[in-house]
Amino acid sequence: MRLFSTGLLEAVRALFIFVVLYFVFGAISNYFLEIFTNRPIAQLTEVYPYLMCFLALQAIGIAILIFVLYRNKFQFTGWFKGKRVKPLPQTTTRVLVVISVIAIIALYIAVGFNL
Repeated sequence: MRLFSTGLLEAVRALFIFVVLYFVFGAISNYFLEIFTNRPIAQLTEVYPYLMCFLALQAIGIAILIFVLYRNKFQFTGWFKGKRVKPLPQTTTRVLVVISVIAIIALYIAVGFNL
């Protein structure tokens, strides 16, 4: 029962961390996009509807970054202390970070070519 309760608490904690960091990273990224284009995002997606795909790609990139951050940092500060809890391998971390940065920057590149 103790293992279940600590696992449940850790799942709630991980979800809370993910949601908070997602809103923070998303707000910062959207703020930079609005400064870069001098237009609100709603106006950009009306003029260029395909940018919704790039916004979704950016959201996936942010989610991957948060996943890497959780697995390598926040996982070790929680309630659940499992025997098999370990960080991601260094090559996996690097590959995921590069993929997520490319996914985030792709939106800015697409917007840059249309301005």
